[in-house]
Amino acid sequence: MRTPQAIYRALARPWPADQLAERYRAAYDRGASDMPSGEPPPDRPITLLATAIPRLISLAVAANVLHILPAALADAAIGNDVLGTLDLTAAGSLHRCHLALHAHARAEGYDADDWLPLAYEQAADWLEHAPAAADPPALIDHAQQAGRYAAVAIGSLDRDAPNAPEAITDTLAHLLIVCVFADAASTDQ
Repeated sequence: MRTPQAIYRALARPWPADQLAERYRAAYDRGASDMPSGEPPPDRPITLLATAIPRLISLAVAANVLHILPAALADAAIGNDVLGTLDLTAAGSLHRCHLALHAHARAEGYDADDWLPLAYEQAADWLEHAPAAADPPALIDHAQQAGRYAAVAIGSLDRDAPNAPEAITDTLAHLLIVCVFADAASTDQ
């Protein structure tokens, strides 16, 4: 596995919206496997976001492990486990947050898909300009920011605040970056 810094350098390029939309759809599809089998997803956006919180905690832990224990990742089994956790928790969280955005859109009468280009735009900018030597490392920062914005979105939904779609979209953008990183790391093994 390449070092995280090498992956950051490889990802630091312009990202067309259609490429990120494709990565988003792939992560959304992978994330469906994280939903309880045979049960319909909750129909309340706040409930969907709340079910993402445990995954977001695991995501932050996996991102930290990837940076703190790079020597342990040289072991293929450990590296695969950490990357698998990173990918599953990011994709599962993205799936749940996407469903939350759509549930909120149905309740409030807007088109949730109108918000996705903003997530792609934010992710493209962050990917292109993320320094390889940032402190905290970009992967850790985006994993933590995804959790932060999910909490903001939950609070916004609880208060019926108008910024709920924006907060969910910010969460999705941070999760998309983590998914792109996990894709790049797993295809390099």
